[in-house]
Amino acid sequence: MAKFRHSKKEPEHTAEGLPLVGIDMGSSSFKMLAAEETDPTNPYGSQLRIVAADESSKYRCVKKGIIVNSSEASYMIRESMLLMSNRLHLEHPLPTAFCVLGGKSMQCTPVKVLRNLGYRGPIRQSLLDEMRNESIIKISRAQTAQPIVGLDARPASFLIDGEQLVETIKPDSIINSVTATYSTFYGFTDLKEKVVGSFERAGKSIEQAFARPSALLEALASEQDELVGLAIIDMGAETTTISIYKGGSFLSTKVLPFGGYNITLDIQHLGITIEDAEKLKVRFGSAIAQTKAPKTIRIRNAQPNAEPILVNTTFLSEIITSRLEEIMLPIFGELKKYENQIGQVYITGGASRMANMLDYVRAHTSLPVEYGSHADWLDEQTDSRFYGPEFSATVGAMLLGARFRREHPGQKLPTTKIPVGKQFIAKLTDLFTPPTE
Repeated sequence: MAKFRHSKKEPEHTAEGLPLVGIDMGSSSFKMLAAEETDPTNPYGSQLRIVAADESSKYRCVKKGIIVNSSEASYMIRESMLLMSNRLHLEHPLPTAFCVLGGKSMQCTPVKVLRNLGYRGPIRQSLLDEMRNESIIKISRAQTAQPIVGLDARPASFLIDGEQLVETIKPDSIINSVTATYSTFYGFTDLKEKVVGSFERAGKSIEQAFARPSALLEALASEQDELVGLAIIDMGAETTTISIYKGGSFLSTKVLPFGGYNITLDIQHLGITIEDAEKLKVRFGSAIAQTKAPKTIRIRNAQPNAEPILVNTTFLSEIITSRLEEIMLPIFGELKKYENQIGQVYITGGASRMANMLDYVRAHTSLPVEYGSHADWLDEQTDSRFYGPEFSATVGAMLLGARFRREHPGQKLPTTKIPVGKQFIAKLTDLFTPPTE
C-alpha cells in the first residue's frame, strides 16, 4: 500500500504527499486512477504504481465527450474521489485531479508566442508557463462564428534568438529572445466550462487539464514514433478521434461524433434491450465479415412475454461492418492524406476491443497498425485490467501530471469553493432528489 502524508491539521494546498489522480470522463463511464511514481526522484519520470481506482457508469451524463448534466457529473466526481480517499486511508478527501478533455468539437492548430527579454539572461519556468497560457488565451479570443475556448497547449518547437530551432527548452537556458510554437487544442466553450463547473459543484479542483490526444501520445508513443510520425485512432463509445503527430507537432486532430455505442444502438433495433445488444456485440460481434459457419443466437425480446429474438451471426457482422464503414471512412481519409508523414498507426479506446478490429483497420491502409499499449509505464504489481486500452488516456494524464509537478515543485493547488447557495441546493439534491438511473 502506498504511504501518503497524514495530518490532523487542514491539508496545505500543495501537491506534496498527494498521489497522482487522473480522471477521464468518457461517454460511457467515469474512469479515475490514483498512482504513485516508483522513482519520484527521477527527473525524467518513472513507472506508475496504481494505488486506487474507481469506475462509475451510474449516470449517462456525458454525450459525445461533452457533459450534459453537471449535477450528475459533480455527484460522480465527488463520490469517486471520496471512495478513493477512503481506500487510501487519507485523513482528508482528495482535493484535486488531472483531467482529460476531449469531445466532438475539439480541434488543434499551431499558435506562436514571442518573448524578447531585452537582455541576455535565463528563461524561467514562470515565463514558459506564461507563454503556454498565452497560446491558449489567443485561441479563446479568436473571432469565430461560435465562441471557442482553448483547452490545452503542447510545446512543438522553440526558436532561440532567431536562429537555433529546438524541440524543447530547459528553464534557466540563457537567451535574448524566444519564439515558441504550440500545438494548441480548442473547442466550443461547453467542452471545458461544463467540466470546470462540475468540479466546482463537487468542491474539487482541476490541478491541470490535458487534451485527450496529448494524454494518449504521452502514454502510447515512443521517441522513435514521435520522430518518424504516428497516428492514434481512439475508438470511444460515442466519439472516434484521429490524431497525427510528428517531430513535436500535432499535424491534425479530428473528432467524429460516432463510436461503439452507435453500433450497439443498431443491434438494439433487432428488438432487444440495449444491455443485451452490448453483450451480443462483445461476445459474438466481429469487425470483419464472418468466414466460419454462422451461428444462430437466441436472445430475449425487449418486449415482456414476447417470443425470443433469433440473431444470425452473419447478419450481426453485417450490421457492425455497415456502421463501421460510416464511422471509419473519414478516419481512413485522414490516414491517406498524411500517409507520407506516418510511420506507425496505433488503435486504442474501449471500442477497439471488438473482435478483429486490428485486421479491419489493417485492411484499409498500407501503414503498419498495432494496438497502442501503455504497459511499459505501469509497474509489475499493477492489476492486469488497468492495461486495457480504455485506461490509456487516464494513464497519460497522470504521466503529464507527474511532469507538471516536477516542473512546479511546491506550487499551491488551485482551490474551488462552492457558493453557499449551491452548497445548499447540492445537499438537497443528494438527500431528496438523487439523479434517476
